[in-house]
Amino acid sequence: MKLQYLTGFILSILATTAFAQDNTIGTIIYNEDATDGGFNLIYPHNQPDAFLLDMCGNVVHKWENADTLRPANVMYILENSDVMTTYRPADFSGDAIWAGGGGATVERRTWDNEPIWSFTRNDAEYRLHHDIQPMANGNVLVTAWEQRDSLECIEAGRNPENLTSAGMWSEVVWVIAPGDDGLGEVAWEWAVWDHLVQDFDSTKSNYGVIADNIDKIDINFGLELNAAADWLHINAIDFDEYSQHIMLSVPTFNEIWVVDYGNTTSGELKWRWGNPMAYDRGDSTDTKLGFQHHTHWLDLALTTNSPDYGKIGVFNNRVQGDTSEYSSVHTLLPMFDEYENEYYVDFETGTYLPTDFDWTFESPDPNTIYSPIVSSFQRLENGNSLICSGSKGDTREYTQEGELVWHYKTPFLNQAGTGSPQSQGTILNPMQNLTFRASRYPADYPAFDDIDFVTGLPIELNPIMLASCLSGCDLTLSLDSISFDTLGIATVTVGAVGSSQINIIEWMSLADSTIYPYAQELTFITSEAGDFMITVTDLMGCTYSLVVSVIFDGLEGVDNPTALKFGLYPNPSNGFMNISFSKTIHQADIKVIDMQGRIVFSLNNTSSLNESLDLNHLNSGTYFVSVSSDEGFAMTKILIQK
Repeated sequence: MKLQYLTGFILSILATTAFAQDNTIGTIIYNEDATDGGFNLIYPHNQPDAFLLDMCGNVVHKWENADTLRPANVMYILENSDVMTTYRPADFSGDAIWAGGGGATVERRTWDNEPIWSFTRNDAEYRLHHDIQPMANGNVLVTAWEQRDSLECIEAGRNPENLTSAGMWSEVVWVIAPGDDGLGEVAWEWAVWDHLVQDFDSTKSNYGVIADNIDKIDINFGLELNAAADWLHINAIDFDEYSQHIMLSVPTFNEIWVVDYGNTTSGELKWRWGNPMAYDRGDSTDTKLGFQHHTHWLDLALTTNSPDYGKIGVFNNRVQGDTSEYSSVHTLLPMFDEYENEYYVDFETGTYLPTDFDWTFESPDPNTIYSPIVSSFQRLENGNSLICSGSKGDTREYTQEGELVWHYKTPFLNQAGTGSPQSQGTILNPMQNLTFRASRYPADYPAFDDIDFVTGLPIELNPIMLASCLSGCDLTLSLDSISFDTLGIATVTVGAVGSSQINIIEWMSLADSTIYPYAQELTFITSEAGDFMITVTDLMGCTYSLVVSVIFDGLEGVDNPTALKFGLYPNPSNGFMNISFSKTIHQADIKVIDMQGRIVFSLNNTSSLNESLDLNHLNSGTYFVSVSSDEGFAMTKILIQK
């Protein structure tokens, strides 16, 4: 006759480790000690949703849109936890105005994605595009293309040879204020068309010397894009609450513009920088910018104590012109007289200061920072730089010394205008995972104060977590229960907690490494003796193992009473144990005996199928547990560990 009992103990924590070279998408490199940390916001092209990611690439929040919508490039998280987002229809085939960066709607939503108010403009006269900038008073700045027909263009002095039947798309900047009906309305407008100069047609009212009108915009200057009517293609807008100035990135002019908003010179072009040829001063050697993106004041992740606070940051896409093979990022500091509300000009050259950037960064490997379009640069509080090469969906964080400490690649593949998540290990080529911008929000950003983040899965399929991310694994296994049937079959149930989602479950005999067919079960059934290990892996790559020992013990022989079947767990124990019987017992006496044969615990006359034993008073060591009842007798060993 045999006595069966089961115990559970932790064998080890087995961590699935992956090194940077193993990952091709998602988080590829993460040096936790050297990064600035926080959360990363991406809104990839060719799919509808925006994602907030932790440093390991796990989704901690997602703002969903209908499948029929696409990003209009940007989203901003506001300090009260609302978001200001943008979107457009996925199908633009019938739109009167369309080019890369085209938008349609700007919308304020709650953290939980409930709409608060919205504003839409996408018709034959105007179309929102590229970027927006929330303002502290709840309004939002937007850029919009403005259709001007050929006759209007000629009347404004445009050279007819540079016109098509589509005319020109000029630009307007609007301040959109929320209305009482849930719809936004235009509260302020600045139009490029009101600030033109030209030296082509002397019969027109805006005729003048370009170099003498550096606060005006030459209607005959600018690169020609694929959409010939897209004259200026403004791709970034920012607002400085202190100076009340609006910043615009004008890539076809290779220039940054600053326009006055809230002062006595509202609407004036106060400063321009990057290419003095745009106002007929200097030559190509004076050009500093090339189809730049994300021109902005460096303040999102900075405090006023930062040496970079108030500077301008820029992603310089085409450093060498249209044939450029690498990009660079820069900071610069305009010379501004806040009392006069004026920017300084170099009197010798007649160009706006400064004469050059005050900081430049190019990757040691030029191919790693390059994108002819889109892209972004952000200076972080610890001095690191977050750089998104948008055409490759490639975002990197570098230290001031140039060390790469975080690397993330957007894991979507665009096919026929629809992006879908890819499996880890997929190689994505440029233009397959376009990401307009990547933004880092500090962990202590006010929007997150009352948010309880729930860590989800990475975007990519079949993720492999980096070793530096596994330190945060909280997957654990524990022995939930042991039960017996009348035939002596034991059922072991294991609990898993802390996992995002279980991916793989494996039961294995440690005696011969046999794998049992319980691939998706946390329950194991056996009548065999031996050591069995359950290994659970979740979708984040965290792995945990627990060993269950099935041991046959007891007294055999003709004179022995019938053996009882019972389970003791956990074993080893810290002093608290559970005992369960396979069938009803009567008047059972339970004794715990030390190695000297002394009874150190007893429980008499119990008839319960399950009992809790408080052995906390015992010292660490080996003990025997004996059970005798009307139904039989059994004895086994236990181990107390404290």
